[in-house]
Amino acid sequence: MQDLTPLEIQKQTFARVFKGYSADEVRAYLHMIAEEIERLVKDVDRLARENAHLREDLDDHSQRERILKDTLLSAQKVSEDVKANARKEAELIVKDAELLAERVLSQAMQRVGDIERAILDLRIERKDARNKVQAMLDTMQQLLALDAEQEANEQPITSIFRASSS
Repeated sequence: MQDLTPLEIQKQTFARVFKGYSADEVRAYLHMIAEEIERLVKDVDRLARENAHLREDLDDHSQRERILKDTLLSAQKVSEDVKANARKEAELIVKDAELLAERVLSQAMQRVGDIERAILDLRIERKDARNKVQAMLDTMQQLLALDAEQEANEQPITSIFRASSS
């Protein structure tokens, strides 16, 4: 009974009995039932195709959703990796900058020390030069004083000549 088709309903025959149903009415009713079943079978087929199509769409959407979720997770992981790498790179840049700053500061301090030693050496040279100039001035003054004393003690040539003639 489950696999009853509209054609089987239309071809169905019944035994004739005396006081039974009108054969034309029964045939008309069976014909109407057959048409209704045919319509219902077509609806079931159409709905089955629609259902299959909707299931395919659902499967496609489910697959796309999975792919989208996987893509989002991958993008999030890549984003976290990029942030971590950027953080590490920034730390390396800061460390390099700190090392460079320490090196530059060390070189500057060394240069300051060199300049201070050069200034000290120049001060010593200036003091030595001043002492030498002072010593030369003292020597010159002594020579001038000695020359002046000699000049004062010198006799004119005529007096030397007179002293020798007498």
